[in-house]
Amino acid sequence: MSVRLTVIDAIAVLAGAIIGLIVADIVAWAFFNTAFLGMVSSLGRWIIVLITVVLFAVYYRVLPPTGAAIAAFFTGIFLPLVAEKIVLGSSLPFNSLLVVFAVFSLVALFTYRFVHANGVVRDVAGELGRGGNDRF
Repeated sequence: MSVRLTVIDAIAVLAGAIIGLIVADIVAWAFFNTAFLGMVSSLGRWIIVLITVVLFAVYYRVLPPTGAAIAAFFTGIFLPLVAEKIVLGSSLPFNSLLVVFAVFSLVALFTYRFVHANGVVRDVAGELGRGGNDRF
């Protein structure tokens, strides 16, 4: 694995975690009457979502794409859900947290895949532009 792909993975993980947590926080604020940007201001939640999205990258390295997407989606729901209830002691009911983290999982996974795919396509296009046709 090249350094460029590692950097693309890191950027994709950070983008997925940031955008996923912000959208999940907005959903929690809009539908479940939580503090606006309350989730974003918690260091514990940042650690949890970063670990979750790093697992997305690991899944996409070791599993086929369909299996990785399914594993990442359910990890994106249940890992933050369990951590939120047990570690952070959330006052929201289980059903509400399930909705919030389902939104987080979808947004984080789509963002991760979009950023990662865009970076890989640019890498391949750059190689083809330089005359590196030996890749195909």
